Amino acid sequence: MRCYQKKEGLILKINLLNLFLIILALLSCSREEEWKSVELPDTSREIRLRVASVANPRFAQLNNQQIQEILNKSAVMIKQHFGLSVVFEEPESVSIEKLFEVLPEKVKQERQKEIVKFGAVNDTDIIKMRAGVYEVLSKYWDDRQAVVDYARPYLLTPVKDNDFKQLSVALVDTLLKRLEYWRTQKAEDGRPVIDSRPYNEWVWWDSLGYGDLPYDIIITNQLVASAEMYGMSVHSSIRGGITAGTTTYSKQARYGSYVYVMVYPMLNDLAMLVELRNDKSYSSDQVTTYAAALLTHEIGHQLLHLGHPFGNPKCIMSPTPLLKYREWLAGLDAAGCPLNSEASMTPGFASIDYRTDW
Repeated sequence: MRCYQKKEGLILKINLLNLFLIILALLSCSREEEWKSVELPDTSREIRLRVASVANPRFAQLNNQQIQEILNKSAVMIKQHFGLSVVFEEPESVSIEKLFEVLPEKVKQERQKEIVKFGAVNDTDIIKMRAGVYEVLSKYWDDRQAVVDYARPYLLTPVKDNDFKQLSVALVDTLLKRLEYWRTQKAEDGRPVIDSRPYNEWVWWDSLGYGDLPYDIIITNQLVASAEMYGMSVHSSIRGGITAGTTTYSKQARYGSYVYVMVYPMLNDLAMLVELRNDKSYSSDQVTTYAAALLTHEIGHQLLHLGHPFGNPKCIMSPTPLLKYREWLAGLDAAGCPLNSEASMTPGFASIDYRTDW
């Protein structure tokens, strides 16, 4: 709806109902104006990305050589799939505690309500989660069948047709059932994998860019597995809330957004991870290769604002089914999925939105 002020005349006699409706309209316009989209980056000049390696010492970690191998391999893949030359600056090592200090207090207060309390989900939460999933799905309205076909083999609740409302219900159900697994798991230090600290919550990783975050790329060993009211994608939902990578707004980023890639599912061999990736373990070379492909995927969002071509497994922008990195990588073919070959592979297709008042 458009917002404007009437300059001629002032109606003094106005009933309460009309006043209420006007107030709602003004509030609605105000909310809409709080959001903007990151501009599509100019990739015609040299592209340099600042990198941080963020480690939680409780979990298995990458060494410096592996981090560099990921960046080197990704640079090759970015050139191959997108025709872009990217220079990664020397990675900085940052503790996860230090990283999370950049979260602004205002943002924490506002977004705390978006987090679904682990192990205490109620009916209201589920309704809101379904609405959040449906909103994400709606961006792919013209590709409904491809999205359903992508998700259907991995759903714990069956979906009969390409109705996004049915799919939203099934995705939330699958997410919550698989997420329960992490309530029972312990890390090598004997403490729960997911504890009272906030590092597993995707909402906070999605919010770091509102603070003074001096990086464009973050590679982390921290498990990100959670449930929230907004932004839940198809591929994260079928994994049980595991979000292996995200591209999101960052005010200090050189191109308007930052990327995180997390390698926890590649470095750990817990039963749920083995099931989701269909591999018992990965070699060091596999870890760095799959992480590089995942980083390349996210940089496609960051630099080109590409979407997800669910119906074409040749596309590096097609999300990894569950965590089957080996199968995903084997099916990629840059020649079979060039830029502009379909809507979601067209630069500018995806929108990276942010709150201007944060």
